[in-house]
Amino acid sequence: MKRLEVIVSKGESKKVKEILDQSEFLYTSGTIKIGDETCVVYSAILPDQFIDGIIDTISKQIDLRLKQNMISVYNVEATVSTYLDRLKEKVAKIRPPPNPLERLVASTERYVRLSTDILTMACFATLVVLAGLFLDNVAIVIGAMLLSPLLGPISAFAVNAILGRVEKLIKSLFSITMLLLSVGLLSASMTYIASFFIQLPLTSQITIRTTVSLTDIGIAVILGFAGGLALVIAIPEILVGVAVAVALLPPAAVTGIGLALMDMGIFFGAMLLTFVNLLGLQLGSVLILWMKGVTPRRYYEKAAARKHTTYSLITLSLLLLIFGIIIVII
Repeated sequence: MKRLEVIVSKGESKKVKEILDQSEFLYTSGTIKIGDETCVVYSAILPDQFIDGIIDTISKQIDLRLKQNMISVYNVEATVSTYLDRLKEKVAKIRPPPNPLERLVASTERYVRLSTDILTMACFATLVVLAGLFLDNVAIVIGAMLLSPLLGPISAFAVNAILGRVEKLIKSLFSITMLLLSVGLLSASMTYIASFFIQLPLTSQITIRTTVSLTDIGIAVILGFAGGLALVIAIPEILVGVAVAVALLPPAAVTGIGLALMDMGIFFGAMLLTFVNLLGLQLGSVLILWMKGVTPRRYYEKAAARKHTTYSLITLSLLLLIFGIIIVII
């Protein structure tokens, strides 16, 4: 259940009242002061399935660019109302639980900017995956994926691309780049230091990540689909995050290994695999959000969002095509 709260200027309050009067749920109303202006606040408890529809309807009737007009949604821990229970059962039969746009934005917002905590987690995952790579231990490599925070920034990139938020899209891309760069540099540093003390073997876990095929592109796009779908239907991030991290963290670490060992074959092969997987993941994530109809609520943002989504899809597709041609040639 959700609590919907709408604050609106007195001049537009009648529009909101008419919408709520036509709905199946009960609401309360009152007045509040915002500065010198008296505004009306409406509050209602309703099943999750109604949230998207009612917000879309209200958004089309009031001007949300005005500072006093605001729509808020809150989680409700519990309600005691047989009427709401019957209403919830009724809509559950005809509509699956939605994933409100606000939840998508909120769940990815913390990954837009690169934080110290996310960077620290990536460094811990890098150290673990390095051990797994040199020990040729698949279990350790997969275990490192549980620590990797790479799915979050990719999801943030996809959400901001589909919503046309260019500034946050660029910041998300910067976060992804810095994370992968940190993984590569830390791998190179640790490998270089370790090479003075022990013989470092080129295990199968390392060498398999130095070659790229067209199959890798397809797998990366499918993983991007899975990551985007998990975001939309609210599957726990860890279930898909492990697979996404497998596609990015080990090849990025192997890139650092190649740099430290001055082996350009390993370096360029692993770097190409990292780029291909990253582009495929991003393309798949943006595509699935577009197919699921994720779009801004405000009508004046929809056109810009469509334009930026198109640009993102074309750019990612062209880059993957270029890398695909390179793979075939080499």
